[in-house]
Amino acid sequence: MSEKIISAVKASRKEAVGFLQKLLAFDTQVIDQGVGGSEGSAQRFLAAELKRLGAAVDLFEPDNKRLKKYADFNPGHNYRGRPNLVATLGGGRKSIILNGHIDTVSPGNPALWKCDPWQGRIAGGRLFGLGSCDMKGGLAAMIMAVKLLRKLAVPLDGKIIIQSVVDEEGGGNGSLACVDRGYKADVALIAEPTNMAICAAHRGAMHLKLTARGLSTHASLKEKGVNAIEKMVRIMHALENLETQWHRRKKHSLLPSPAITFCQLSGGVGASIIPAECEAKVNVKYLPGEDPVVVRQEVAKCVRQACRNDPWLRKHQVELSWLLNTSPYETNCSHPIVGILKNSLTTIRGKFELSGMPSGSDARTLNNVGHIPTFIIGPGDLSMAHQPNENLPLADYFDAITMFAVTINKWLGGC
Repeated sequence: MSEKIISAVKASRKEAVGFLQKLLAFDTQVIDQGVGGSEGSAQRFLAAELKRLGAAVDLFEPDNKRLKKYADFNPGHNYRGRPNLVATLGGGRKSIILNGHIDTVSPGNPALWKCDPWQGRIAGGRLFGLGSCDMKGGLAAMIMAVKLLRKLAVPLDGKIIIQSVVDEEGGGNGSLACVDRGYKADVALIAEPTNMAICAAHRGAMHLKLTARGLSTHASLKEKGVNAIEKMVRIMHALENLETQWHRRKKHSLLPSPAITFCQLSGGVGASIIPAECEAKVNVKYLPGEDPVVVRQEVAKCVRQACRNDPWLRKHQVELSWLLNTSPYETNCSHPIVGILKNSLTTIRGKFELSGMPSGSDARTLNNVGHIPTFIIGPGDLSMAHQPNENLPLADYFDAITMFAVTINKWLGGC
């Protein structure tokens, strides 16, 4: 059956590319880090597609009142017109969830794109477009795999649950709402871009806001003022040293060491005024098994020590405000689906890789909250995500369709 599936994917490449281009044409970017979004039209398009496959379709908006009881809930997001889509096919002794997010980040500066971000242009064997890699390519590959199995009339003894979720880029309330709604399965696959590596872990992340205050004066009287930006740089160096310490003593077999990254810095009002305030947004990555409370304490201790070493900051402490926590995740690599994935990849690509994902994903929600063994595997390179000219190698896309189809067939007991 694997050879039959491989041949069928080759014969349907034009259809597969067209389907992904249709998905890319929808503007599904989140607004203000997920507070708002525009995923509705794409979800209704997919609902119609999946109904044609004979799926039972559930379109529902996440309910903040229901979700606020969960530790990883992100408050203040509006889901009016932003429904999740869950499509269920078949039934039987086994089940599998195929999960992907339909939302994207902003395209950024349009002038940096070589083509329209929603055009889906093909060049050099790659499909360019916002979300092509992260992760409409993976979502489309899963749906195309199921469509192909239906077309081949493969007899499967089990249930397939396809989840196209909203607001992953804003923190993951979409998948959390699916878990809260009661969707369960024996195993779940999430098609984030992993270069087709099987990922069984990812780091957690916390967002931190730091505020340093100084004393404003005319720039020509620098010695009479206190530059808040310069004070923030002292904190930056201190946290860089803490990160170095973490790299020496915190290790994981599948993941990079923890990291502290200054992602946004703002301060000052003009070139002739000593800045009286500086604000920094910081991303703190930590490993599975670490207590986030302890991690926060380590960071706070480092900041306080840096303040004690500075005469001004000793009296004018830098303020810390923790904004968001997304939990780490790790699952057991001895799960039977891993063996099937390894065999599928070996058949298709001649090799497989077992790894961890450096960024967070909705795997933490399905695995940690839903208690569903969850693995991340999908086409594309994560380094292409969240940047102009995002693209996906078509060869990876076709391999992903084949891999998902072969894996579903073997997991649900097909021929």
